[in-house]
Amino acid sequence: MYKFTLRIFHEYGDPRHFSALFFLKERQNIINSIEQIVFDPKILIYKTLKSFNFNYLARNVTALFKSMSSRETDIINIVGMAPLHYFVYYFQRLNLKREPVVYFTSWPYWNFEKRYGYWVHEYPLDLRKPWIDFLRRVNAIVCVTRASYKALRKYSKKCFWIPHSVDTLLFKPRERSKERDLVVVLFIGRLIEEKGMLELIDVARKIKTCQKIEFWFVGQGPLRSYLNKLESRLPIKYLGYINDGVLLSKVYQEADILVLPSKRRRKWEELFGIVLIEAMSCGLPVIASNHVGPREIITHGYDGFLIQSDPDLDRTRFIKEIIEYVRLLAENIDLRLEMGRRGRQKVKQLYDVKVVAEKWREVLERIMA
Repeated sequence: MYKFTLRIFHEYGDPRHFSALFFLKERQNIINSIEQIVFDPKILIYKTLKSFNFNYLARNVTALFKSMSSRETDIINIVGMAPLHYFVYYFQRLNLKREPVVYFTSWPYWNFEKRYGYWVHEYPLDLRKPWIDFLRRVNAIVCVTRASYKALRKYSKKCFWIPHSVDTLLFKPRERSKERDLVVVLFIGRLIEEKGMLELIDVARKIKTCQKIEFWFVGQGPLRSYLNKLESRLPIKYLGYINDGVLLSKVYQEADILVLPSKRRRKWEELFGIVLIEAMSCGLPVIASNHVGPREIITHGYDGFLIQSDPDLDRTRFIKEIIEYVRLLAENIDLRLEMGRRGRQKVKQLYDVKVVAEKWREVLERIMA
């Protein structure tokens, strides 16, 4: 069987985005090695100064120069890059070298004139033309959502829908006792306002239910100290940042409901939501904002609930809707269990790491054929 090497270029480097590729390497033995390279200069400098790890900067910069100068026959370059990023010129050069390039994205808005009108003028160069050229010339475009797949088909026929994945053998349900009187509402993510943190705290402050209820928070960010102050006054527990998959799965198993109340902003919305498929894999019903990512994952009223979250939406109404669904699930264990069962079934069919890895394998082998 022909084996090849992957270079993954990204801005932030969440390894969960590429878990199916690591599964291929470790379990199916068709990938020699995977090299991850952070390319964005601002992020490289920020992370270096924050950690004082100058080897980190040197390693990534060296890898960037090496990838430009070498020409390998068994390498596939996977590029995760924000739209209209000026590094498009660099990755065009990789493509011109005849090393295969796969563009990997979850961004669904590709009408450059309408959606990007306010961005075009923020850059010193008009990057629309090189970006359109890049999209048309890459060997494949892998889209995390169906919305991004539908939008990018007009630039390339070599588009594939491959979502993020979860290990359903690791993230699995536990036996849930109907006698337990505590209901745990879980939030996992960055502790920032855009994730709806402050609104969820207000839900903890205002909700009235016949069940004993606690709100658990996992993550890191600027609102961490605020959470710590509230622990003694509200039914809130801050569990810190958990990066270990085994420990994280145990947190999901102790919870009853996951809430992801993200707030849409001018340049951002929830484009996927890996925590949603992790929670569903563990048998939890989920409540999330009706953004492009969650609405592809959740079937409203079947395995979870979608809440409205537009920039001009009244905050009181937003909180009230979260309270309504949390209370409904907290007071109805049969509904929680049934929604959780449906959610896990969906995840096993669409988002299990074995299923997603097979999709990646087909694309990579087609490129190298």
